[in-house]
Amino acid sequence: MPKKPSSESGVRGHILALSTLLAFVMLLTFAPPVSANAFGWSYLHPSGCCAQADNKDHYYNYSSLTSYMKVAANYAMIKLDSQTDMATHYDSTPDKHTDVEMFDQYYNDYWGLDWDGSSTGKNIYAHAKCVRIISPGTINGWWKCDQYEIRFDLADMSRFSENERKKTTCHEVGHTTGLDHSSQSTSCMKSGRSTVRTYTAHDVAHINGRF
Repeated sequence: MPKKPSSESGVRGHILALSTLLAFVMLLTFAPPVSANAFGWSYLHPSGCCAQADNKDHYYNYSSLTSYMKVAANYAMIKLDSQTDMATHYDSTPDKHTDVEMFDQYYNDYWGLDWDGSSTGKNIYAHAKCVRIISPGTINGWWKCDQYEIRFDLADMSRFSENERKKTTCHEVGHTTGLDHSSQSTSCMKSGRSTVRTYTAHDVAHINGRF
């Protein structure tokens, strides 16, 4: 017959079981969701996607865009304004105080990127880049961006549908707030070509949490 466990070993077993259960509960409580996207460009993690905007007022200009890209850009800025605590304003005379400037051309190697995929095999539809960075004041701070540029490749935009262009502008404008890519198919921050033209509750929580 198997040896009957002592009361002491029984207590140990209960403690071990409770510890395992507690660890599992903590994992469920504190582990970030798989679909979570990152926000901001931390001093401690300078390889992150995007420096967050330096204020909640997003002044933008798209005067040089092709007419159909102006429609998409206007949609994206209105969407950001209506979904989040950020306030967007059209800046008719862009200067160093403009937060976001948008351009569209037929790009090949602009910013050192392989836009047509001829070298890397990965085509780039558009790209947002911080052109005036503000470094953090403390070791645990966050980089912020005073001015972003968004570039759209007309080789792609000219063949996209209107909703695909709106998705692309929503995506790039999201980067100018600090949003990284998302794995959620219902977010315009998911990489790739689609017609999703809105931010998820998770995206909005990131933005509103900072602004």
